Amino acid sequence: MKREIGILGMIICIAIGFSVGWFVPGLFTEPTPTPLLTQIQDRGYIIVGTSADYPPFENKTYPGGVIIGFDIDVSQMIADELGVTLQMQDIGFDSLIGACRAGTIDMIAAAMTYNTERATQLAASVTYISVRQVVIVKNSSVDFPAPITNLTELMTYAVGCQSGTVMQDELEAISGINVFTYASADILIQDLNAGGIDAAYVDGPIFNAWEGTYDLREIYTSEEEPLALW
Repeated sequence: MKREIGILGMIICIAIGFSVGWFVPGLFTEPTPTPLLTQIQDRGYIIVGTSADYPPFENKTYPGGVIIGFDIDVSQMIADELGVTLQMQDIGFDSLIGACRAGTIDMIAAAMTYNTERATQLAASVTYISVRQVVIVKNSSVDFPAPITNLTELMTYAVGCQSGTVMQDELEAISGINVFTYASADILIQDLNAGGIDAAYVDGPIFNAWEGTYDLREIYTSEEEPLALW
């Protein structure tokens, strides 16, 4: 029930945000700007950007290539509330903010963590879910026989993450960790599974989604971080 109330509140906030032009770069420098909500309703659809490689938040069905997931369900609720259709665009995660600032998409729904750096570039919705980040390894890993308590224990190891994420920021802030970044979470997990890296740092729910396919275990869990739409 709390999640449903949170999503309803988020939809209302997003609709208000659209009406005052939250998501239009340089909106208030224009002499007679048209609020984004009006633009969306006039054209009859909302364009939402995502990175469709991050189950259960967003991924593609095979065959067919249809984008599905929790973020798509939330986006559909927003489109329904606005009385328009939903158009999803699959974009590399580290290109989403630029695309939204450029106006090629109206909104980002991509399991994107809220932080102050992003908030200086785009407006955010209220938090719609909070997740923990986890460091994962292959179950057969001998480098990490037991859980770790701090990311500094990853020093000297090759650790992968998706590019443009807060996990990349955290890892690169620690000198001595060999950080490998990946444009796609799909490639990240494949490289971990193949032994190309020693560990991966990802959101907890994607680890849960991967568990059914790959033989993995968790060795570190962070505090919960809020996710927002942008």
